Amino acid sequence: MAATMSGKISNKLNVADLLSQHANAKKDGCLVVSNGAINWFFYLEESQLVYATYSADPLDLLDNHLRRLSRQVPSLNSEVRTQVRINFNGDSSEQICPDYQAISWLVRTNQLKPAEAATLVEGIVIEILESYLLVSEGTYKFLPKSAHLPVYAKQTIPPLLQKCQKRLNAWQALGPMVWSPHQRLYFAEQSPGAAKLSPSKVQQLQKILRGFSFRHLGVLLNLDELQLAQNLNSLIVDKVILLQDPQPPFNQLPRLAIGAVGNAPQASGAQSNSDAALGNIGTSEIGQKSYTIACVDDSPAILNTINRYLQDQNVSVVMISDPVKALIQIMRAKPDLILLDVGMPWVDGYELCRLIRKNSQFKKIPVVMVTGNTGLIDRAKAKVAGATDYLTKPFTQADLQKMVFRHLT
Repeated sequence: MAATMSGKISNKLNVADLLSQHANAKKDGCLVVSNGAINWFFYLEESQLVYATYSADPLDLLDNHLRRLSRQVPSLNSEVRTQVRINFNGDSSEQICPDYQAISWLVRTNQLKPAEAATLVEGIVIEILESYLLVSEGTYKFLPKSAHLPVYAKQTIPPLLQKCQKRLNAWQALGPMVWSPHQRLYFAEQSPGAAKLSPSKVQQLQKILRGFSFRHLGVLLNLDELQLAQNLNSLIVDKVILLQDPQPPFNQLPRLAIGAVGNAPQASGAQSNSDAALGNIGTSEIGQKSYTIACVDDSPAILNTINRYLQDQNVSVVMISDPVKALIQIMRAKPDLILLDVGMPWVDGYELCRLIRKNSQFKKIPVVMVTGNTGLIDRAKAKVAGATDYLTKPFTQADLQKMVFRHLT
């Protein structure tokens, strides 16, 4: 259906006013805002916001919030979250986004109660609005409602905008080093500031600061990412923690404005602000455990690439180039995650996956098929063979690290 209204965002029409105007118009439908690289979607019903999402990997967004909620809803385990990605990792229309379809599926299959879905939706909406309010230019269109969406939460827009603007102000006060919740954190062990930390804190930082973003690290430590950034900012100012750009596609999201001069804490070597965050690192699973990943591929170049990509991820990589001997080597290694190339001679990845699943000790070990094929038939074959997930070639370091994060933390 054609859009009933479209236009450009300018200084005379900022994005907060744009959303409020469409809500006040009392038209049910979807407001789509684009700044070129990213689209934001706002689903409105009876002047209230039903859901919001964006095009920057919405299933990763959903997975993070499902992880948080899993502490109160144990049924949202790794297997269920993986099933969500497999079931809904396809193309979607502007009217029905894949993450909201997944939430509805979780409710229909009794893995989420409607009240729990409402909590989930409210958290996602806040995160989406935070990024949306940073948009300074772009285009918009409004699509009248054309598909039925089950409603789990209806939120009034003005209080939401006020809450998100307050959080943005707090983020901006951390500048100029912090300019995105998706920046990745690394521990600068050789920095002068690191020498001022106690050995126990150095050990904690070494275990956890290996490229996780503020968002992902907040999930692992069960902390709000803003609170985490505030807790760690003194170490960032002291350059004990180094920040790298977000992984794609999050590097395309708009940046936070630089904070006002004098708002950011001064470098002093003080540790008090970081204690709240550091105290959670020792009790987090990712801070305690090392993992073993078995990679089966007849290409030594691919194996070496995977090994290089995972060097800083607290994992040991067992590289297996002979698919005929792979099963025996996997049984010896007892890995926490298995990566299988699909197109290998003598024994292909699907057959090897079936053989692995016949062994009782590997029934629940995540098995990821690495394939150059992205069709539905190939996904179905992987699922029938017992695969947990799939990684499409060619993949980047960010793609591989995201897969490891998804299944091993």
